[in-house]
Amino acid sequence: MNKLKPYMGYSRGGGSVEGAILIFAHNIKEAKRIAWPVLSQIITDEYTDMAVTYLKDSGYLFDQMPKWSKAKLESNTPHVVDNPPICIDCEMWGCGVLDENGRCEDCAEQVRFDEEFMKKEMAKPDTEKEVDSGK
Repeated sequence: MNKLKPYMGYSRGGGSVEGAILIFAHNIKEAKRIAWPVLSQIITDEYTDMAVTYLKDSGYLFDQMPKWSKAKLESNTPHVVDNPPICIDCEMWGCGVLDENGRCEDCAEQVRFDEEFMKKEMAKPDTEKEVDSGK
């Protein structure tokens, strides 16, 4: 039997930003079939509004799953993860590997940028800080 593939299930009208579930299935038809009972309870109540998309290049998702899901992955059992690990800042999932602090690459980069900016800001003399702040 084929290996499980990751899919994202969401409302076509609301988009994945409004809420999405992670589905591990052998193909898209199976993904839609097992996703509908979950999507209909938490995201959309119209079957025609349901969308399922294959998540290409997302092997990292297999590593980020909780133990119960990993057991199903090992036994090649299709299943839905309605609460996959999310970034602690943007609260999105499927955006890449989460770092040791639980941040996606974009949010981690923003934190680094903000920290560098603050270091530069703190190194300025007080007179420059006042001018920059508009006082």
